[in-house]
Amino acid sequence: MLKNISSLWLALTYTLVLGACQMQFQTGKPGENAVVIDKPQPRNSDGMYRLTDDQIKRAKLKTVPVGTNGIAQELEFSSVIEAPFEEIGTVSPQMNGVVSRVLVDLGDHVRKGQVLLYVNSPDVAEAQSNYFDALAKMTSARAEMELIKTRIDVAEKDRQRLKDLVDEGISSKKDLEASQGRYAATRAELVAAEATYKAAQAQFAAAGVKLKALGISKPQSSPDGFTSELPLLSPRDGIVIQRNVVAGQGVSPTMANYPTSNAANNANAVTSHALLSIANLKKVWVMLEVPQSQISYLDLDSLVKFETEVAPGEVFWGKITKMGQHYDPVSHCVQVRTEIDNSRGLLKPGMMIIAKVNVKPHNQSGLTVASQALQNIEGKDFVFVKTGEQTFAQIEVKRLGTNGATSQIEGKIKPGAEVVGEGSFYLKTEAVKRAMGEG
Repeated sequence: MLKNISSLWLALTYTLVLGACQMQFQTGKPGENAVVIDKPQPRNSDGMYRLTDDQIKRAKLKTVPVGTNGIAQELEFSSVIEAPFEEIGTVSPQMNGVVSRVLVDLGDHVRKGQVLLYVNSPDVAEAQSNYFDALAKMTSARAEMELIKTRIDVAEKDRQRLKDLVDEGISSKKDLEASQGRYAATRAELVAAEATYKAAQAQFAAAGVKLKALGISKPQSSPDGFTSELPLLSPRDGIVIQRNVVAGQGVSPTMANYPTSNAANNANAVTSHALLSIANLKKVWVMLEVPQSQISYLDLDSLVKFETEVAPGEVFWGKITKMGQHYDPVSHCVQVRTEIDNSRGLLKPGMMIIAKVNVKPHNQSGLTVASQALQNIEGKDFVFVKTGEQTFAQIEVKRLGTNGATSQIEGKIKPGAEVVGEGSFYLKTEAVKRAMGEG
């Protein structure tokens, strides 16, 4: 009640001030100093107002048409920022050992191939030992094979020499047959040596693959360079977004994390057990939990507005890049992935953020007017419809919703009707005066 009385007094005060501005003073002859007040013309009936052209001009009345397009509604979701799944690289141990040094921390920018930490591991020394052992066996097998090839050449020459001597009658066929036997035996030795060499090659290649798997891409040229300390390198350019490792910590391959079935929608599923996680944050994701009753309003590439307390007053724009296909059986929500440009680097994984999407409800019907055309009088909403060049009708309506400068209404008013937008407060003051018995 007090609120309504205050509203009435405010409107009355506005009317008195506006009326004072309409006073005209004249000087000169006697009787010309009287105040002349330009009053509204008599009303035709309740709810009807007639104004002079001068009043319309001074009140700056402007009309706007009643529309039927409906108004957009704003859906709001709360979520957190995530690093894009395909832009994350993890560092996990491929051997048993103990972390000896950690060279980076959260928030550090790193380059691909940069050393991030060292792990002291007996597996590394063993792998290097196996590598050089395989190298030695392969070298020995190759030397043996080359030696046998030399013996074959000698045996072949000896066989040919004896054949010539037999043809000349100088040597017996028995000597030739013995030479041919030695040649055949040496050929058989070569076949066995070649097989041994190929097996040694395979073992050497496997030892090299094991070293690469451990992170040693270029083995030492000699056993003198053996080390049990292995550097772990960054798999990509980016920022360290997660650190789960300290010096002295024991590690093993079982700690390595692999993507789960839900990893495509949740970057945390990939990084949870990694020693370090590196991400490119030039773009970030926000996963929206959308109820099934609202999903039909959203489309791929729809624009989404984002706001966060971390950057007050800042508005970030993104778009929908993926619509989920699986609904949670409990919440009946589906995940919708949005992507935001983060070139300035203000948004970080884990930040709370609010997403707002403007949508137009399906099959929406109803009347729309400019929000400034609605005037509330004693708890009810009214518009002033232009019925003639100087006449306006006060019509009660019901406000169904408002989105910025447009409101949806229902009432006894037709689409296309001209209602007073700018300056409608002047007509409200006239209505308030009438309600107070001053009209």
